[in-house]
Amino acid sequence: MVPALVGKAITGTRLRGATRDALDLLDRAATLAPDNSHIPQTRAAILNEVGDFANAVAAARQALAINPRCALAYVNLTDSTTIRPGDPIFATGQAALDDPTLPDPDRIPIHFALGKAHQDCGVFDTAFAHFDRGNRLKPALADLGDTQAVAARQMSLFSPKFCKTLTGATRTRPRPIFILGMPRSGTTLLERMLAAHPEVATAGERPELNRISGAFFAKAQAANPDTAPDQAIRSAMTSKALAEIARAYITPVARAAGQARPQVIDKNPLNFWNIGLIAATFADAPILHLRRNPLDTCLSNYIANFRTGLTFSNRPETLGRYFRLYDDLMQHWDAALPGRICHVEYEALVQSPEPTLRRVLATCDLQWDAACLAPEQTGGRIATASRYQARQKVSAASVGKWRSYAAHLDPLIDALGGMEWITAYDARRQIA
Repeated sequence: MVPALVGKAITGTRLRGATRDALDLLDRAATLAPDNSHIPQTRAAILNEVGDFANAVAAARQALAINPRCALAYVNLTDSTTIRPGDPIFATGQAALDDPTLPDPDRIPIHFALGKAHQDCGVFDTAFAHFDRGNRLKPALADLGDTQAVAARQMSLFSPKFCKTLTGATRTRPRPIFILGMPRSGTTLLERMLAAHPEVATAGERPELNRISGAFFAKAQAANPDTAPDQAIRSAMTSKALAEIARAYITPVARAAGQARPQVIDKNPLNFWNIGLIAATFADAPILHLRRNPLDTCLSNYIANFRTGLTFSNRPETLGRYFRLYDDLMQHWDAALPGRICHVEYEALVQSPEPTLRRVLATCDLQWDAACLAPEQTGGRIATASRYQARQKVSAASVGKWRSYAAHLDPLIDALGGMEWITAYDARRQIA
């Protein structure tokens, strides 16, 4: 009975956003099993997503009081507040890690939680040691060969010559706004800012475009097995086919937004892989690309405990090389689709938010609205690693954060191409 109630609560809040119903189900479960730490831990996770951080902290501490080895409770505690020196989580977490019977899947979140706790206290060497240990317990990506192949395929398929023929087949209503870039580059912050506008809804991070593009490319090649793959796909990109892609995409995305607004945000950072198809399919969809200092971006990935996907971020070497692939692809899109992408610098967004937002809103054909400057007041769920930070007032506190960890970043710096390349990248994006 208890597992069924907890499972129903998780499903309800994820699929329908039924937070109140989910919490009621957890109350029933707690009555039946008051010593089950998974129940308050689940409560903490749900409350975190809706921004009720005070009660999330209380629920996470309750879970740890029941079971000091409740690994995810550590994450939901540290992600919900600023940890102060002397907090009992330090002793409790270390005791859990010192237990040789604790399995690695439970060690990982505790390491990341203690890393965040030490970071809050300014003890950066110890913080990095925990973040590094947590990542080292995760599987390493053997190489980036497959990722390099995908990048090369996109550049070949959507060549500058072919892209000159792309005008966008369809204007949908609602109109999608694509917010993309490297993970942890500020995409959630921009999403929250734009979602505060009365003409904009957000559907969060959506998987539809990646799934649709993969199916479309595979079908086009299967239908023309004797034709070169690029040519088969290009030939299949008729106005009718692209209009069908637009409809197949916008229907579930608009439904997921839950609000009938003229424009709807898809904030999937990894849609930078799909910019060619976006340009081919949507005549007027804004493409907003977040850019941030490479070291700040990569560090933010390394210290975030991604539980699924993004395996490239588990090691500094693959993380740096992935960033270089991403940058190569973005330079290709800029050359092939001049003027189609609106670049948004993270540092400008947090240091000079109003002029930056005015430019972004103009790109989206939206009138200025001062509510966009207060993303902390935007409601709704946030299921990403930025859920706490994105609900705070706009702050530049994370600009240059890598300097606190500089002593540990040599492998990452080398993978990026050295400080000379990093400096050149920052200079390039500032004048672009």
